Amino acid sequence: MRRTSASRPEQETAILKAAAEEVALVGVGRLSMDVVARQAGVSRSTLYRRFPSRDALVTELARQTFDFAMARLQTVSVDAGPEEAAVAAFREGVRLLTGEPVMRRFLQLDGDFTATSGMFDEARLFLSSASTAMAKALRAAGATMPDKDLLAVAEVHIRLAASLVQVTTAVLDVNDDDAVTAYARSYLAPLVS
Repeated sequence: MRRTSASRPEQETAILKAAAEEVALVGVGRLSMDVVARQAGVSRSTLYRRFPSRDALVTELARQTFDFAMARLQTVSVDAGPEEAAVAAFREGVRLLTGEPVMRRFLQLDGDFTATSGMFDEARLFLSSASTAMAKALRAAGATMPDKDLLAVAEVHIRLAASLVQVTTAVLDVNDDDAVTAYARSYLAPLVS
């Protein structure tokens, strides 16, 4: 049944929720506008009025997903100093990458990901934003290293978290918070000064 009485913001929210569910199930490359419209309870024409193309819908979903991730990374406690803030940020990043299915789908650098034009730029923007957010949190926690070096260390943390989540290894069980914490404390925290 179509929701004809829903306001524009309600329709957009329903469409983005349906798109997130579809991306989590089938990935970005197989996202179906027809399925999204049906799941959101809107007509196909309403979907295209709200999001003029598939790429526009995917781009907005990516923006919201990455904004959510940035908000979560900013919750890292900075009271314990820069090394502990680095451990907390890495742990939270791994939690995001293992526990948020839409985030996982967006950051998989395979055919599914690159099938949508502009998504490579979205991933680059996410990496830059996440690194900047982490560097700011580390600075607020008391890191004294030069900005350029702090940003580089933050980017290493973000890239490593994504790599460890995407390619499983016997070195670290990314689903074990204690193991992730110990790994970050041993190998990553010493990079921050």
